[in-house]
Amino acid sequence: MSKKGQAAMEFLMTYGWAIVVVLAAIGALAYFGVLSPSKLLPDKTTFPTPIQSVDSSAKVNLATNYVEVAFRNNKGSSITIPLTSTMTPAASVIGCGTYTMTGTYQGAALLNTTQISNGDSFLLRWTCGAGTTAKVGDKFHADITFAYINVDTTQLLTEAGTAEGKYS
Repeated sequence: MSKKGQAAMEFLMTYGWAIVVVLAAIGALAYFGVLSPSKLLPDKTTFPTPIQSVDSSAKVNLATNYVEVAFRNNKGSSITIPLTSTMTPAASVIGCGTYTMTGTYQGAALLNTTQISNGDSFLLRWTCGAGTTAKVGDKFHADITFAYINVDTTQLLTEAGTAEGKYS
């Protein structure tokens, strides 16, 4: 082999080894969770219209085991919210199967008979009675479904969405 061929081969081998080292470092960081996409993604809530989430993230409190989401009534008419709902969190994050739902509207406790006017905001809070294995900073993901009644038609409807956040 000529001297030019050997120099070119050594040049390519040097770059090849450098690429292998960089890929190994990225693999090690991903393996140990440093490059975990779930830690890098922002908090968010996703609820479609007509009852949509107002803020971009849910408030998740580890000390009192609750998830709180702010909503706005864009239904076009007043609604009432029966205080029953379901939430399906990731089992590895929080070990709770039953929740108590409460809410506030215009600074007062939300009751089954409270009429929420069109365009108004309100808060819903789901509190878990059991403990959790999560710690501050862990990510939380939950599929949330709650019912509401259109005051004009008295029809019972449901709203479903997701909430993701970090335990605080």
